[in-house]
Amino acid sequence: MITPLRLVRRSIGLFVGLCALSCAITLLYLGASAVMTLGGSCGAGGPYVVETSCPEGIAWIMPVSVLGGLVSTGLYALSVLPVGPKIVVLAWPALFISLGWAFLDAAVNPEYPVDWGFMVCAVLFILMGGLPLLFLANRDALRRVFWGVAPPEPTPQGFVRRPGEVRWTTTVELPGDRDRRGRRPSAPVPPEPAPGSGSRPGSVSAPGLVDELERLAALHQAGGLDDAEYTAAKNRLLNG
Repeated sequence: MITPLRLVRRSIGLFVGLCALSCAITLLYLGASAVMTLGGSCGAGGPYVVETSCPEGIAWIMPVSVLGGLVSTGLYALSVLPVGPKIVVLAWPALFISLGWAFLDAAVNPEYPVDWGFMVCAVLFILMGGLPLLFLANRDALRRVFWGVAPPEPTPQGFVRRPGEVRWTTTVELPGDRDRRGRRPSAPVPPEPAPGSGSRPGSVSAPGLVDELERLAALHQAGGLDDAEYTAAKNRLLNG
C-alpha cells in the first residue's frame, strides 16, 4: 500500500532520475565523440605542454556525466513504483551501446582509413550493451520491464488483473446493514391462544394467523429472514 504523498514523491523521483540519466548518457556520448575525433586522447592543464589539447569543457563534462549517471540511476531505482514499468535495467545497455556507437563512428570516419583499434572497441562495447537485451526476448521479462510485474492467479472477486493494472474497490454501507449482519432476528413465536377461546394449544385464530403471515412476509422481503427461516416460521404457524 502506498500513500498519496509517497506516490507524488516517487513520481517526481522517477521523472527527475530518468531525465538526469538521459542527460548524463548524452553528455558522456558527446564528450567521448569529441575526444575520439582528436585520436582518442587529449590533455589539459598541468605543468607540461600537451600534444593535443582537449576541447573546452571536456575536463569536467566527462567526470560529471559519469557521476551524474550513477546518482540518477540510484534515484530512479529508489523511486520505482509497485506497479508500472521498471526500465532502470536498460541503463547499462544504453550506456555501452551509445559509447560503442561513438567508437564505431570514429572508426569509419570517411576522411581517414578505418581505425581498427576503434573498431574493436566498438564491437566490444556494442556486445556488452546488446547481449543483455536478449533477455527481452522472453515475453514475461518484456512485460516486467515495460508494463510491470505479472499478477498472481485469479483473485477471489473473480477477475484477473493484467500486468500493471490496478483495481480499486469501494464498499458502500447503508444504514442498518451492520446491525443486520451482526445479528439476525429470530423467527417470531406464535402467540398463545387466549384462555377459554376453545382453540387447541398452539393454534392461532384466523385473523391472527393472517396478521402473522403478513408480518413474516414483510420481514422476509426486507431481508430480516432468509428463505429457510421464513419457510420454517410459516410452517410453524400453519401447522400450529
